[in-house]
Amino acid sequence: MVRSIGAIALLVIAVAATGCVADPPAAQKVSNSHAAETLGKAAVPSDLNGKTVQLTYDTGSGGTITFSTDGRTVTYTAADTGRQTSTPVAVEPIEAGIFLVTWTDDTGAVVSQVQDYRTGKVEGTWTRHDASGQAVIETRVGSVHLTD
Repeated sequence: MVRSIGAIALLVIAVAATGCVADPPAAQKVSNSHAAETLGKAAVPSDLNGKTVQLTYDTGSGGTITFSTDGRTVTYTAADTGRQTSTPVAVEPIEAGIFLVTWTDDTGAVVSQVQDYRTGKVEGTWTRHDASGQAVIETRVGSVHLTD
């Protein structure tokens, strides 16, 4: 009788294991509320040409960036002083709604940011030279969103 119970137990385990292999769980998917293609055009732009965006940083001043309609220049307006810089810009799409944006401001600092319109986050570096000529790299994180 012990042999019969052992054989039945082995048979149950084998059937259960076969059932798991034959019917694997469904693949996990990003929910519709988080998929880039389901977000509105205002949230996920296909390009930044002619757009104005608001930047807010965890440290340091934020401001607005207005991209020219041809995408070759930006005008940055600092929130704290109102100072404006108009300069050439390089915009490289990384994937839907995510862009690498790089420009040089009027102080000579090179600003390079990853602007993610799917999450509303921005991460960037500011590379400048201090009074002694040494390169200084600052990092900032914050939020980004379209204003128009």
